[in-house]
Amino acid sequence: MRLLATTFVLLALSGFAVPQKPTADVQADMVAARQHLTAARDLAYRAGDAWGGHRVNALNHINAAISEVDKGEQYAKAHHFIK
Repeated sequence: MRLLATTFVLLALSGFAVPQKPTADVQADMVAARQHLTAARDLAYRAGDAWGGHRVNALNHINAAISEVDKGEQYAKAHHFIK
């Protein structure tokens, strides 16, 4: 009996006997990604004009990234990964 209890404890500690919760909330991570991208866009927008066109390119890339996050969310909703 003691060997069985010890085995169970060792398995539980190794993660085999106890189901593991996901370590990250993917939806929350995507929401945070959108918030960070939006904040980056606002900062780049306010940075002024003296960047040789690179600020505008950065803004375009940031807007494209926000669009990809939106498309990912639409995909997840369409495939019932999120509500």
